[in-house]
Amino acid sequence: MEKQTYEEAVLKTVMWWSEKSFRTLMNQNNGDDSPQGGMAFMLMNMVSSKAQEKVTDEKIKLFEQKLTELLMAEKDNAGHRARLDVDYHPNQTLGDACKFAGIDSMCLPCKTYSFIDQNNKAIVKYQYGSSGVEI
Repeated sequence: MEKQTYEEAVLKTVMWWSEKSFRTLMNQNNGDDSPQGGMAFMLMNMVSSKAQEKVTDEKIKLFEQKLTELLMAEKDNAGHRARLDVDYHPNQTLGDACKFAGIDSMCLPCKTYSFIDQNNKAIVKYQYGSSGVEI
């Protein structure tokens, strides 16, 4: 199999974040199994769901375009490039893409992470406690 290009890895990463953020319901999970954590899970998903309702296809396209542009600017960085993460708030790159598109960052799934390694493999971790997988 031919090694994928950085550009291909960026496209996969952008589309993965788009899917998990705007087309996946109940995308918030902080990993807290306590009764208080259950309440937080419910409230976070209510807020995320309301934010997702306001996202149009046009806004999604703007988000994808801006995120692609920002990640392409990191092509020549060494090591883990294109790092994206949401603990409870997005990192600068994801936040900038949301702001550019007029999207509430509460759509982004918390405890989620991705990067592109030096071999152009896109690695993602979705929600709390998940293992990294190549996409």
